Amino acid sequence: MGQLALFLSVLALVLLWYYWEFSQPVHPALAVALTLAVILPLTLRRRFPIAILLVITVLLHLYRLLDIPEGTATAYALLLALFSAGAYGSRRWRTWARGISVGSVAVVLTYLLFFRVTTDTSLFTYEQNEVLGRIANILLNLILFGGAWWVGDIFRTSREREEENARQAVINERVRIARELHDVVAHHVSVMGIQAGGARRILPQQPEKAKEALSLIESSSRQAVSELHRLLGFVRQGQQTHELSPQPSLRQLSALVNDMQDAGLPVEVKTEGVERSLPPGIDLSAYRIIQEALTNTLKHASATKATVTVSYANSAVELEIVDNGKGLTGADGREFRGKGIMGMRERVSLHGGRFEAGNMPEGGFSVRVTLPVNGQMS
Repeated sequence: MGQLALFLSVLALVLLWYYWEFSQPVHPALAVALTLAVILPLTLRRRFPIAILLVITVLLHLYRLLDIPEGTATAYALLLALFSAGAYGSRRWRTWARGISVGSVAVVLTYLLFFRVTTDTSLFTYEQNEVLGRIANILLNLILFGGAWWVGDIFRTSREREEENARQAVINERVRIARELHDVVAHHVSVMGIQAGGARRILPQQPEKAKEALSLIESSSRQAVSELHRLLGFVRQGQQTHELSPQPSLRQLSALVNDMQDAGLPVEVKTEGVERSLPPGIDLSAYRIIQEALTNTLKHASATKATVTVSYANSAVELEIVDNGKGLTGADGREFRGKGIMGMRERVSLHGGRFEAGNMPEGGFSVRVTLPVNGQMS
């Protein structure tokens, strides 16, 4: 943004210096100051698009009325301000501000071309060709400013569509995660019911076994409450079918690796630390993250090998998925791997973990994830 304003400022000052010998209506310092005052506000055109458009419009009219001999770079500045008002301005004020700007441009141009003369102020004293030429000048300027208006609207519509698509993708991903977590919690509650029924039946004859069942119920209830806390804030939509079977976990990682190898992607799995049971939500998310990363590698990376490392730390499980493919390049890579990365990031955010993904200096792509086992990062 600043570079564009700097470029136009330099261009305007060069043109001002070039044309100065033909017309010197004001002091050079004033001309330079006004030139910079017209262009430099562009550095803020995205933060304050409406205000910048109105400021540049007023200053440019003053610039023209003082007959300062530079009309190219400063006109570009107004075109950019007009575009920015449409692209970034508020819906309430952008049409009014652009209408005022374009309308005042038409009025000032008409005044300068037809009525600001030193001898006769009647436009009917001009020859026919001269009148047509000046009318064409006004129409050409209006077409240019109308084009900036139109392009700004197109840009805004496209940007809003992209933002809505991204927002909807996040919502869909959260709904999918919520559905899976719902199934985890439902499984815990179902198991608790079975255990409670069994404990009730054996309590008179085998109180020790009943005590073990009650301990299992206590453990399952804590896990269910933990998963319910994670589930809050996610919105379920539509009619869903609720399966009571548990979701995949790292115990099914070998089957996932076999599927990937059958599809043509050799995968090596490394385990560091002491392997242990994880909370179901963490276990599920770890599996899904590895699954998404390997699927992206298989579809888009043109890789010949991938390595999955699962590290068990005291308070977290760490995942690293790397490949030797082409990395995140090209339109296809941005589109599909971007959606996969969005889903992985949502899962990690759900558990309060850390997520990193990107190209590696030596080539290939890596995904690094840390999921806290107890809900807190150490």
